Amino acid sequence: MRERIEAAFASWGAAVWRWHWLVIVAMVGLTLALGTRLPEVETDTSTEAFLRSDDPVKVAYDELRDQFGRDQLVIIAIEPPDVFDLSFLEWLQDLHEDLEASIPHLEEVTSLINVRSTRGVGDELIVEDLLEEMPSTPDELEALRVRVMSTPLYRDGVISADGRIANIFVETDAYSSIGAGEEEFGGFEEDAIGRSEDDRPFITGAENDAIVFAVKEVVERHRSPDFTVRVAGSVLLTHELTLAMSREMPRFFGVSLVVVGGLLLLLLRRVAPVLIALVVVVLAVVSTVGTAELLGYSLTLSGQILPSFMLALGVGYSVHLLVIFIQQLDAQGDRREALLSALAHSGYPILLTGLTTAAGMLSFLAAKMAPLNDFGVIATLGVGMTLLYTLVLLPALLAALPLRPHSERAGAAAENRLLAACGMMAARHPKPVVAVTLVLAVVSIGAATQVRFSSDPMSYLPPEHPYRQAMDYIDERDGGTFTLDVVVDTRRENGLHDPDVLNRMEEMRGRVSDYREEGLVVRRTTSLLDVVKETHQALNENRPQFYAVPQDQRLLAQELLLFENSGSDDLEKLVDPQFQKARFTIRTLWADGYETIGLVDRATREFREIFGDAADLTVTGMSAVVTRSVGAVVESMARSYGLALLLITPLMALLIGSLRAGLVSMVPNLLPIVMTLALMTITGITLDMFTLMVGCIAIGLAVDDTIHLIAGFRRYLAQTGDPVRAVERALQTTGRALLFTSVVLTSGFLVFLLSSMSNLRDFGLLTAFAIAMAFLLDVTSTPALLVLVTRRRMAKEG
Repeated sequence: MRERIEAAFASWGAAVWRWHWLVIVAMVGLTLALGTRLPEVETDTSTEAFLRSDDPVKVAYDELRDQFGRDQLVIIAIEPPDVFDLSFLEWLQDLHEDLEASIPHLEEVTSLINVRSTRGVGDELIVEDLLEEMPSTPDELEALRVRVMSTPLYRDGVISADGRIANIFVETDAYSSIGAGEEEFGGFEEDAIGRSEDDRPFITGAENDAIVFAVKEVVERHRSPDFTVRVAGSVLLTHELTLAMSREMPRFFGVSLVVVGGLLLLLLRRVAPVLIALVVVVLAVVSTVGTAELLGYSLTLSGQILPSFMLALGVGYSVHLLVIFIQQLDAQGDRREALLSALAHSGYPILLTGLTTAAGMLSFLAAKMAPLNDFGVIATLGVGMTLLYTLVLLPALLAALPLRPHSERAGAAAENRLLAACGMMAARHPKPVVAVTLVLAVVSIGAATQVRFSSDPMSYLPPEHPYRQAMDYIDERDGGTFTLDVVVDTRRENGLHDPDVLNRMEEMRGRVSDYREEGLVVRRTTSLLDVVKETHQALNENRPQFYAVPQDQRLLAQELLLFENSGSDDLEKLVDPQFQKARFTIRTLWADGYETIGLVDRATREFREIFGDAADLTVTGMSAVVTRSVGAVVESMARSYGLALLLITPLMALLIGSLRAGLVSMVPNLLPIVMTLALMTITGITLDMFTLMVGCIAIGLAVDDTIHLIAGFRRYLAQTGDPVRAVERALQTTGRALLFTSVVLTSGFLVFLLSSMSNLRDFGLLTAFAIAMAFLLDVTSTPALLVLVTRRRMAKEG
């Protein structure tokens, strides 16, 4: 079987040799065609995109946005010498109006200029903008100060609790303009937010970027040395992550190419093979990204490491073929025969490594996180493209270039002797080597179980990043930058006219106050309660003691009707048209999702206890999405790693020819993953969506090296019949390629330690560590296991 497959690859090499220029033209044409799609590639780093569309938390969050609009805001915090100074208020009005005129996809801008002011004049209810008329005298300004600071709706909202920071809230459309009809339905009666736009997608990453760029431009136009202005909010998190990743990834991919190219040149001592390997990688990346765009995929946070992942694949595949080609060229002096020998020797192992790596990437389809699912598809496509370019374009380029044989350098012989010595030590003393491996595994497992999970994409940005500093400042001094929402469903029309329901919401608000006093990350609340209390107070001569929920159902309904008829549309964001569902919003500080699990679980339990059978409650909002992401990471780790094991192990058994041997061979491939998790515990690196990928990527890369080593071992075992001798000869040929790829890839990933983003630094360190450990185990533990398994099988056979 092995001989027939090797003969088939040799025949393929002969065909490529004959038609190499045609192959080169065809492959370059394919790359150019797919490369035209690169300008159309979009990125999506939104936090809500972390979850799959069928995740219950994501479903609830989409329903919230569909019914009540987008919950994510841009927050502009301004700290003047005196908020209630006329010159500042006039400046604030100019900024407010410019924002309204300049921002695309805008729903509403809210500040001290236009925040809702509810008051009564005789029997009339008046709902108007707070600064419908700008104050002009010191007395009017002081009266404004007193009124603002005494109104619960304003504190920790449009103004900080201490009265020193004025906030502007920019609310944008929940829906994309893509597919928008010519007519826009307006008004509360038509349920414009919830029903008129059902068929439109939610706002896209490109539209989100346009919003943020517009906000920044307006702020810059109005920036004054007299006022400190900070821009934050959840809308910017998506934008800033996209911007940072789009800057960092191309730069570090380029640096990695230079580092990898330099090391390959140092190791191979030939320019042409190095250039060929790098060309193959770059063209495969271009074709993969272009194909992904054609299939409708966008690049997510996890997907943006695709170029680095494919660099690892391409260099690994190319080096194994190039090393054998160069060895045969130097030995035989015939390029054609060297190419055929290289394909016969390495073609099948490269194909198998592609299958196992693809299996590892497909395991991401079992993850509970949408970016990992997408990465699994795109990365599998990348594996296929890398195989195509390695087994088709690379041989054609070798056939086209007039490479000449060189005498073997002294260093190469020394490398071969060193690798053979490692293998011989393990092969002659397999039991002690296996025992040491088991001890290492036990210690690593113990440390790995202590790894901490996380969901904190803001921590990817450096502490000195302006956005992160603005978020920290607003969280510390102001009312928080994120939200936790509770949807109260009374299950009946006009159920919100029932004072009992509002009383329970009031109890829920009191519970939130308790949480804040306990030091939890919650801040103020916004709900129908604010409207009801303001209206009741206004209709009772504005007396403070009437800032309460009326306990008569008919009176409550009448007052809400008066508010509806006042011209304000604020109810659209708080209740549905049937007054069946209400939105209860809790402003929160930004926190790692792992740290808010207890808060969300406790709030869900206690809020449901408050309502009992009176209503159905759904806890959602961005804070709930971030919290759920932690659970999704845990589930994704178990499902993806488990599926990778189930997919790869049979392929290993097929290669080795024994199920038992296949299972044994997985030990040195899984141990680097466990050791990497142990390193995370030791260094304090958390396991999140980004670092989760290291495991499956490392499994694929580690198995690649093992397959090449086992393929060489089986070849020489068939020739010699001696497992120890087979290990020695396999490491003298394949081992050198393993060393080359491990050194090159480790160095390439270590380049990411220079990044300003913590997720890229962690990814680079962990992947480099996993690759290095996989190599060490492949030249020690794998030979020992191969000898033990082979000797046992040979003893049974007689």
